[in-house]
Amino acid sequence: MARLREFSAVIVCAVSLALAACGGRDAVAPSVGVAPGALNQGPHYALSRSASPDVQPAYHVLYHNGPVSVNPKVYLIFWGYEKYGDSLHVQKLLEQYTKAMGGSGYLNITTQYYELSGSNKVYVTNPSSQFGGSWNDESPISKSPTDAQVANEAIKGVKHFGYDVDASYIVATPHGHSSPEFGTHWCAYHSSTAYQGKQVAYSNIPYMPDAGTNCGANIISPPSDEGGKVEGVTIMAGHEYAEIYTDLNPFSGWNGQVGEIADVCAWHNMANDPFGNKSYTSQPLLSNASGQCEHSYP
Repeated sequence: MARLREFSAVIVCAVSLALAACGGRDAVAPSVGVAPGALNQGPHYALSRSASPDVQPAYHVLYHNGPVSVNPKVYLIFWGYEKYGDSLHVQKLLEQYTKAMGGSGYLNITTQYYELSGSNKVYVTNPSSQFGGSWNDESPISKSPTDAQVANEAIKGVKHFGYDVDASYIVATPHGHSSPEFGTHWCAYHSSTAYQGKQVAYSNIPYMPDAGTNCGANIISPPSDEGGKVEGVTIMAGHEYAEIYTDLNPFSGWNGQVGEIADVCAWHNMANDPFGNKSYTSQPLLSNASGQCEHSYP
């Protein structure tokens, strides 16, 4: 069945910057601008350690009739990495992680969530291969790119890789070139924009080591082949992938008063989870089945 989504999703609720209710909007949102074509709700932020509330682990999210990623695919766009340097090999780590995550018990947590097609439930799947490709774009990037600029970069990724209704287009910004309030208020975010009338899900993943411990550096003892300075890379990648898969067009998919399925578990019970023959530092994700933060499912 063809699943072409026109970008006219129903807005689930009116968002107030003063409230964290109705889809998990952050209580105070950074002023990073609004992407062209995006819904008025704007980006959904993964809060930094200092900004994140202490959430109780027993929780559930609700479905708001929006789309999920039924056949997930991830495309990585490294914007300016060659020009501004990558001494900590973040690109290699993010590529390795994205190639290894498919079929994992960790991302199997997302398969309990679904969208509706008529009266039928269509569930998120967890195929073994979810890596769609990687592209280095060395076009100019501002010192502090706005969300509109990040969204435009995601559209460039669509033009480069091709359009996929289920895909996540991940914009990784380079060392020293992060959107405003990265590392203080937030560590990553995802949102959606439009390309030729079609929905495009994208994420902004800055150069995580620049934020240090506030975005996951040295949070636990890292895997034996990974340094502590880059632990936030896989923590935030896992956070964003899980939330895009279950809420492609925030906040119309799965979310609640605290947020999406990674928000409620953020910065708690960190572990080096197995992904094939490797392990990567990860936060747990919310399982509606148990009402708890879990590292695998079932």
